[in-house]
Amino acid sequence: MNASGTAAIAPNETRPVGFLGLMRNRNYALLWWGQAVSEFGNRFHWVAVSLLVYAVTHSASAVSFAIAAMWVGPLIAGLWAGVLVDRLNRKAILIISDLARAGLVALIPMLAAKNIWYVYLDLAFISFASAFFRPAIFSVLSQTVEKKDLLPANSFFNAMDTGTEVIGPAIAGLLAFKFGYSLLLYVDSATFLVSTLCIAAMAIFPVASAVAERLNLRGIWDGVSEGVRYIRRDPLQWGLFILIFPAYLVGSGLNALQTPLAKGIVGIDDGQFGTMQSVWGIGFVVASLLIGWFGSEFRKSRMILGGYFLAFAATAAMGLSGSFEALAVTAFVVGFANTFYYTGIGTVLMEHTPQTIIGRVASSRQFALAVVRVVSPLVFGVLADYIGIRQSILVMAGIGTVGTAGVVLINRTVSQFDTGWHPSERTLALWRVVSGPVDPEIDETQQRRLNVISILMALGAWLALLYRAPYRAVGLLAAILAIYFLGSLAKRRGWLPS
Repeated sequence: MNASGTAAIAPNETRPVGFLGLMRNRNYALLWWGQAVSEFGNRFHWVAVSLLVYAVTHSASAVSFAIAAMWVGPLIAGLWAGVLVDRLNRKAILIISDLARAGLVALIPMLAAKNIWYVYLDLAFISFASAFFRPAIFSVLSQTVEKKDLLPANSFFNAMDTGTEVIGPAIAGLLAFKFGYSLLLYVDSATFLVSTLCIAAMAIFPVASAVAERLNLRGIWDGVSEGVRYIRRDPLQWGLFILIFPAYLVGSGLNALQTPLAKGIVGIDDGQFGTMQSVWGIGFVVASLLIGWFGSEFRKSRMILGGYFLAFAATAAMGLSGSFEALAVTAFVVGFANTFYYTGIGTVLMEHTPQTIIGRVASSRQFALAVVRVVSPLVFGVLADYIGIRQSILVMAGIGTVGTAGVVLINRTVSQFDTGWHPSERTLALWRVVSGPVDPEIDETQQRRLNVISILMALGAWLALLYRAPYRAVGLLAAILAIYFLGSLAKRRGWLPS
């Protein structure tokens, strides 16, 4: 183990690649398992709080207020929390944050029985503890593995984080339907204690340059300023920072409006609501595994920007959903898209940010995210009460799309920082297979792009048919496959010209 807390690797050592190889790193394994249990509990927490508030108020703005309360802490403490993370014992910060959240979550059932406003206040205190936990866990994760392993480490960490969405919400929905919401919150409280034990067993060393720094009000303020100045001087960091405002308002607003949409407009029950959240999580897992296995084949700029715009389109489609099935399909796509941009951004920041300032950079971004995640639910929640939930979601998706496109046009760094990347032969071979045959007398690149567009259009039409008439869609797919294999057989036998 070296001074930074990263497992040392012998020069000639051949280390296993992938998830099992990462799990041989004791610190990473403890962090992964502790957060797996904790995030499973957080799925219970989200379902319980969102359904509880809507059941009491039947108001989109009230649910939006609860979502906003979950981000008051980062808004207040976000900037200077990162300074403390860089200068104090990160392990102690993680443990204290987890213990505080365990106690506060356990209080919610009692507070809900008295007054819903007490719940909002409690959620704000929970978010305050999370404001310290998030930059600390971000910093510690980057200490546990070598730099070249950051992308798979992030991906499998996100697969765990978001993979709990697959089982957690479905179980939470069923338990809420049968036993109410209190049990879910008590389980969540217990999972924070498990996370505490795992973190306590880790060997986390302080960053050497931070040990000698003085901690006072002037030092904290200088640290905050230094983090902001660092982001402002770096074109890539600045571009990704500005993207927070148009891009994340969509996800933040959707978090607040999805419960009123699903329960109040579409009319699904608690069990179906939990299932919808699980399908959302399946999208997370599928994308995370794809990135973990094939992440080096993707340009990170395309992962980030492609994820953003796909999420905006899926959000708009969710706003138009009229059934549980439509909600589930769009939730899958939203989860899939979110994972691409979230993992891409996290990896880029870890690769480009020095360890001595990474906490301050993370907390500066967290502060900006907190602004968006407090303002967006409140604005679009109130708007939904006036113009309708569906209309508010569509307006939100439109603003996100136009705003993100504008940032990319103004700051070209976010789309061009990895222009030196070249696809591997495996990627090129897969591209040729997917895009099909081409005419050598016509430009190959244009043909392959048009082929892929045609395939995607046909796939979209088939998915629409699958939704409207499942049996006919399956029959059509079987007929197409049969024709394809019969044609291939005929060519091999010489019955048709090749």
